[in-house]
Amino acid sequence: MKTRRPVIGIPFNYDDGWIGGVYYIKNLISALNLLGADEKPEIWMLSNKRESFDFIRKSTGYPHLNWLPPALLTGIDGGISRKVRLLSRLAPWFVKKQVRFDMIFPYPIDTKLQQTVCWIPDFQDKRMPDFFKAEELEARTRQHRDYIENYRHLVLSSEAARQDFEEFYPDAKVNRYVVHFAVFEPREAAVSEQAVLEKYALPGRFFYCPNQFWIHKNHDLVIRAVSLLKQRGVDVTVVFSGKEHDPRAPEHTSRLKAKVAAEGLESNVRFLGFIPREDQMVVFRKAISIIQPSLFEGWSTVIEDAKSVSQYVLASRIPANVEQANRNIEFFDPFKAEELAHRMEQYAQTDPVRETIDYTVYQKEFAEAFINVIRSVMRANSLAAGELDK
Repeated sequence: MKTRRPVIGIPFNYDDGWIGGVYYIKNLISALNLLGADEKPEIWMLSNKRESFDFIRKSTGYPHLNWLPPALLTGIDGGISRKVRLLSRLAPWFVKKQVRFDMIFPYPIDTKLQQTVCWIPDFQDKRMPDFFKAEELEARTRQHRDYIENYRHLVLSSEAARQDFEEFYPDAKVNRYVVHFAVFEPREAAVSEQAVLEKYALPGRFFYCPNQFWIHKNHDLVIRAVSLLKQRGVDVTVVFSGKEHDPRAPEHTSRLKAKVAAEGLESNVRFLGFIPREDQMVVFRKAISIIQPSLFEGWSTVIEDAKSVSQYVLASRIPANVEQANRNIEFFDPFKAEELAHRMEQYAQTDPVRETIDYTVYQKEFAEAFINVIRSVMRANSLAAGELDK
């Protein structure tokens, strides 16, 4: 007998300020597209604007995708969104729609729906509180407490994040699931590789660091490594790209650029800003290697991007990075520029030896891990309903 297709609600609004979160949802739905025809859940994108839904629809081609503004759902109180609560009260009853969700992810749309699964990407606020204002630390702790005290299910992106969670919230009774995400990009360049290289005036050999310019991404260390190499007569080029703004430190990118100028590294360090995704993947492929110097991660999209094209990575030796990859990768102390400089010097003239990776394995694991979360939540829903019926 054919089983009923699970119904999943995904609150999602495209946000340039956290492009990693946007790509996470895109990649999740792309992963679910790998499931068998009867296994694919029905997905409702709960987006305030049609453009957010259209982005997901066009970039994933998922066949069972619906759109509804969350304020037009019957019987929800908006969860953590004040805007949705207000708009829901203002919307007349006859334009609203009732949907029976088997699971809501990645954050609440209602304080009563126990099929909600909350996602916490990482606990950077706990490990590196100096990078946050007091009110932001309080807000994050308040949100985490709301998740674990009012809902039953939590997704974490790595074992490192799970260990942090259990250290900082040892009293939590919530069900926790580790789901390693994967990325989905075309295997072949959608644009001319030569045109992209000319567009950004990139040299024949360069290292690539595609992190957003947040203070914990540790661009400082890369610049120091380039400076050390130049002092001993080794000329390398590092290309940076990504959003050049951190609301916690608005002057951060300007300070980095001033440092490059002060040390005479303008010909060695390039700042491309935020570039189109198709251009970025060309730069990924053409680089000597990727540099991922971050001081903290829950699970790095940069490393997944590199794995997806069998690219080599020089990565900071932090728990999530070490958990994430063991092929085509070398690690360095994120506080020691000399270690990174040594590894860059090794490959200044000779490419690292890369192993070809079958990335579809990781994509399928992402899909299976998430569908297992759906099954677990549905079982918990059934058990809870059975207890209520007694």
